[in-house]
Amino acid sequence: MAPGASQRLRLLVRDGGARLLFGLGLTRPGRAGADRLTVVTLHRVLPAEALASYPLPQIAVTPEELAWIVAFLRAHFTCDTLAGAHRRWREGERPARPLLALTFDDGQLDNFVHARPVLDAAGVKATFFVPVEAIDQGTPLWHDRLGFGMMRLLAADPPAARRLLGEVGVVPGPDARATAAAAVAGSKRLREEARRALAERVAEAVPGDPRPAWDGMMGWDQLRTLAHGGHEIGSHSVTHALLPGLDAVALEREAAGSRARIRAELGVACESFCYPNGDHDARVVEAVRRAGYRQAVLTAWGPNAAGADPLRLTRCDLQGRTVRDGVGRLSEEVLALRLSPAYARVRG
Repeated sequence: MAPGASQRLRLLVRDGGARLLFGLGLTRPGRAGADRLTVVTLHRVLPAEALASYPLPQIAVTPEELAWIVAFLRAHFTCDTLAGAHRRWREGERPARPLLALTFDDGQLDNFVHARPVLDAAGVKATFFVPVEAIDQGTPLWHDRLGFGMMRLLAADPPAARRLLGEVGVVPGPDARATAAAAVAGSKRLREEARRALAERVAEAVPGDPRPAWDGMMGWDQLRTLAHGGHEIGSHSVTHALLPGLDAVALEREAAGSRARIRAELGVACESFCYPNGDHDARVVEAVRRAGYRQAVLTAWGPNAAGADPLRLTRCDLQGRTVRDGVGRLSEEVLALRLSPAYARVRG
């Protein structure tokens, strides 16, 4: 069977299963999420024209998609920040509409420009995880710098792009965005210094800033506005480093140093931590515990059952493509499936 036909068949089966399970009530949140804490992950919120030029579309939704997602979550869950939802869940609260925390990673400017109005209009509070060095300096995170730079380099100097892509085992394809995304994924296998050096060499090979005018990070004033509006600001480390590869001094700075900076700058508690890329080990978790965080989240999928480690909470990531059915329609049945324990048996 051709790859395209195989994918269409898989989506057809998934959509049929999603409709059946939702119709039977098995994936409806009031039943599937009972006694569980569901944490949703989102990253970038970009209008369609910006999303078309973003090198990592798999971590983005449009404002319209976000509004639809938030409306579904508000109707079927008791929504709160991560700190609020986890505290209520830890203390034994089990409302008819299960507890859910909505989280945004990376502190991008589009979260303030496009996500905040959607959340405020719906009366939903969220947690925003920020890497404090990028907030301080207004500099892009390494994966965006590498992604945008590689897209520009593929157009400007294909031989140079091929040489640098070869360092992470990527062969250029016809789609520059897909090739850039593969470069970002491949670079995660490198050590921290090598990965950042690769991003810098790509940037040096492309004159000027390869990012479009709409790209950027939030600043502290915008984070204060979010905090004063009832949203939670959590730590996503200092530099968005992959933490298991760091020495003890650097790890302490990423965990404890980021929390101290957020508390000093915003004058609010900082109780929640997000492991960059989800990467963690026992040493990293202990550093997060020692820094004083009450809860921390992974990128591993799943709603949390009773007894879940508060410093290893799992999440359900959402993107535009994962809330649509096989013909591209926004689907409550598909979204409910993705947020339910049943998804573990059908994901692929």
